[in-house]
Amino acid sequence: MGFISIDCGIAPSSSYVDKWGIIYVSNKDYIDMGTNHNISDKDVMQQLVIERSFPEGKKNCYTLRPEGGKDNKYFIRARFGYGNYDSKNQPPIFKLYLGTDEWTTVNIGDFDFIIIEIKHVPKTDEIYVCLENIGSGTPSISLLELRPLDDSIYEKSEPGSLLLFNMWDFGKNDSNFTGLYR
Repeated sequence: MGFISIDCGIAPSSSYVDKWGIIYVSNKDYIDMGTNHNISDKDVMQQLVIERSFPEGKKNCYTLRPEGGKDNKYFIRARFGYGNYDSKNQPPIFKLYLGTDEWTTVNIGDFDFIIIEIKHVPKTDEIYVCLENIGSGTPSISLLELRPLDDSIYEKSEPGSLLLFNMWDFGKNDSNFTGLYR
């Protein structure tokens, strides 16, 4: 299928299959830096229980190597939480990069978690997803996913990215939902 599904907080070399049959792996093969922290004791998705933070270095990058390589379309999703793992009660603000291009500023704020998505056509066989410390707390991430996109969904694209502006779920009827989808 070509999926890359990284649960950024699970133990190195471990993996599991979620209820939809998607295999999630540790970030061992994608990044060398960072430390894990339990961020939630709530009844949440398994991928949001442990976060990987990056207290060392200015910029820390995941290296993704999709099966289709360059010039193909991919959907990339990143999920971020905080959970006050550092007892500072101050969610971090940091930059997210796709290669050398700034993707967005991550600001979890008062939400339990946020989800950030982008459609990307890489110029190289490797895609770098980087978290940059801008001095407003330690960057951290819960989940990183890459999905190949079928050519029938989107027309042939030049290399580059298309950032999701907004998404609405008109069917959600859950007053306990405190996530932000950007």
